[in-house]
Amino acid sequence: MDETFSEQESLLRAVYPATRRPDFWNNGRLSSAALKDKRGLSVERTYDRTVKDATLSMSQRFQGLVVSITVRACNAVQAYIKYCPSQNSPYHSEIHGSPAQVELSDTQALLLARSATIQFVPNLEYSV
Repeated sequence: MDETFSEQESLLRAVYPATRRPDFWNNGRLSSAALKDKRGLSVERTYDRTVKDATLSMSQRFQGLVVSITVRACNAVQAYIKYCPSQNSPYHSEIHGSPAQVELSDTQALLLARSATIQFVPNLEYSV
C-alpha cells in the first residue's frame, strides 16, 4: 500500500448517529459538520478491500454509522487525501482541504457530505 489513491477507491468514516450528534445530520442526510476536523478528517481507505468488507471491519472497531466518500468526489472538490497508516490500521488516511490546509473548507465539506453514502447503521439498541 502506498500514497497513491485510485479513483475507484472509497474512503470510509465512522459518524455518530443523530441521537448523539444531531449537528452531524440534517433530515436523515449527513451534514457538512460531520466532515469538519481541524486535525484532518480521519478515514479508512478501501484499497484492496470491497466497500462491504471495509465497512464490516470498521463497524466492529468503531461506534456509530459508517459512511463512504469516493476518491473521485474528493478529487472533484480538490481535497487532498493523505495516507497515514496507524498502529491500529494500515488503511488509515486523512482528507485535508489542500496540501497546505488541514481542515476542509465549508464548500468542500458540504459537497462531500452530499456525495456520501451510508454503508452501515448500527442496530436500534445502539447507545454511547
